[in-house]
Amino acid sequence: MTEIQNLHFATDQSTVDALNSEFYGKIQFPWPPQYFERVQQTDLAPRMLAQDIGYWHQEVLPQEARIWVAGCGTNQALFTALRFQHGQVLGSDLSAESLAVCKANAGSLGVENFELRRESINQVSYEGLFDHVICTGVIHHNADPLEPLLRLARALKPGGVLELMVYNQFHRILTSAFQNALWILLGKPGQPNLTRELNIGRRLVETFREDSLMSQFLASTPKMPDTAFADLLLQPVEHSFSVESLEKAARRCGLEMLTFCNGQYSRTKNEADWNLELADPGLQELYDALPDTERWQVTNLLKAESSPMLWFYFQRVDSPRPRKPERQICDEFLKTRFIRVKTQKEIYMREPEGGYSKQPLISPFPRETGSPLARSVYSALDEGAPLQATLAKLGIEPSFSKLSLLRLGLATSGCPFLQAV
Repeated sequence: MTEIQNLHFATDQSTVDALNSEFYGKIQFPWPPQYFERVQQTDLAPRMLAQDIGYWHQEVLPQEARIWVAGCGTNQALFTALRFQHGQVLGSDLSAESLAVCKANAGSLGVENFELRRESINQVSYEGLFDHVICTGVIHHNADPLEPLLRLARALKPGGVLELMVYNQFHRILTSAFQNALWILLGKPGQPNLTRELNIGRRLVETFREDSLMSQFLASTPKMPDTAFADLLLQPVEHSFSVESLEKAARRCGLEMLTFCNGQYSRTKNEADWNLELADPGLQELYDALPDTERWQVTNLLKAESSPMLWFYFQRVDSPRPRKPERQICDEFLKTRFIRVKTQKEIYMREPEGGYSKQPLISPFPRETGSPLARSVYSALDEGAPLQATLAKLGIEPSFSKLSLLRLGLATSGCPFLQAV
C-alpha cells in the first residue's frame, strides 16, 4: 500500500529529521493536557507492565529502571516519570520548543527523575542501556522507519521491553489520500511550507462537498485548532503498517512481538482487543488455533479501519525471558489470585496562566471499571482464591475471548484494577 502513503519528502534520514524538527517546533505536539496525575502506589506501573506481557509473579523492570522515551514531544517523558516514580527517564526529541515545554511543566510539578536531550533517534548510539523503551507515533515519520527501529532495539538491555506504536495502514488511508491530493494542488513542491499548506488545506476542507467517505472524514476538521489540524493532515512524512509488515520489520531489527498494549486511544473507543468472536464455531476454531501474530493479521484485515491501533510490546529475540503466547497468558490469568488495587492519585490541574497547580487534588484510584463484565467480576472478586473461582461463582464460561477482554479490562496498565498476589 506504498502508493497511498505520504512519502514525497522521504528522501534521507537527516533531511527528514530537519523537516520534523521544523514541523514540531511550529506545532508543539501534543498540546498541553488539562492535568497531570501521579498514583501514590509507587510500584503500580512496573507491576502492571509485567502483567501486560503475562508475568504475574515476576518483575520485568528493576526498581530503578532506566527508561528511554524516544520522540517524547511536549509531555510523554513527564507522564512516564510520573508513572515510573523510581525509574530514571530520558526523553529525547528533535524539537527544542517541545522539550522546553516539557521542562517548564516538569519544573512546575517539581519532577526530577528525568532528563531531556535534543537528539535524533537516527543518530544515537545507545547499546543495551535501557530496561524499557517507549516510542509511540514516531518511527513512521522517518524516511526509513527501520533505521530508528533498529536504534530502539539496540538500546534495549537483553531483558528490556519496548512499547511501540505505529500507524495502522487502514486508519491512514483517508489522511494519506488528502495529503497526496494537497501536495498535487500545491504544485508538487520540493519542500514543505506549513503556512501555505495550512491555508490551502483549510480552504479545501471547508469547501469540499462531494458525497464521499472523505467528506465525512473531513467534516470535523474545520473546528480543529491549527496544531491538531496540522498533526492530522499536514505531517511532512508518513508511513503506515499492517500487523504483518510491522512484525517483519521488528524481526529484521532483532525483535519479537509480545502482545498488544491496552493503549489509551483504542481503549477509549473499546477497540483495544485484537481477538474476534466469529458466529461460525468451525471458523472460530480455525481462527483461535492460529499463532498470535497470524490471528492478529486476520483481525487487522477483516476489521480494516475498525481494527485497533498498532500498539504493541516487543523484546529482543535473545531475551532471557521467554515470550508467552496470548492463550498461555489468559490461562495463567485464570489461575492467578488477585487483590483489588486500592490507592489514591494526585491530580495536578492546569492553571489559567499556564503551568500546573502545586497543590494536587486527591482522588481514589482506580475508579469504576469500564465494561459490565469487568465490573461484575471486580465486585464479586474472591481475593483469597484464583480468578477462576470468582468466574465459577458468577457462572461465567472462561472462554479465550472472555478471558482476553477481562484481562484487558482489569489487569493491564490501561485498566489497573487487579494486582496479582
